Amino acid sequence: MSPAVTVRVAEDPADREACFGVRKEVFVAEQGVPEDIEYDAYDADAVHLLAVAADGTPLGTARLLHGAAAAAKNGGDPSVGSLGRLAVLKRARGLG
Repeated sequence: MSPAVTVRVAEDPADREACFGVRKEVFVAEQGVPEDIEYDAYDADAVHLLAVAADGTPLGTARLLHGAAAAAKNGGDPSVGSLGRLAVLKRARGLG
């Protein structure tokens, strides 16, 4: 049986830092993405999602852009969101 995972909007600074920590571990450390391009101006206004284990340990994250920011990524339609920066920690992959 896989452990319970909860996904929530990262509302407070601690949740946002957890999202950025997951991204840093997956994209920067594991995949070698330069840190200076991993974080960008879109992060300030994006909706960040955080996946956590039952004990609150961060497991994954995603970033949802909306409005003009999404239009810049999706071909020009501000009514369609753009989901990106999806990352799941290595130890949590395959848990369901």
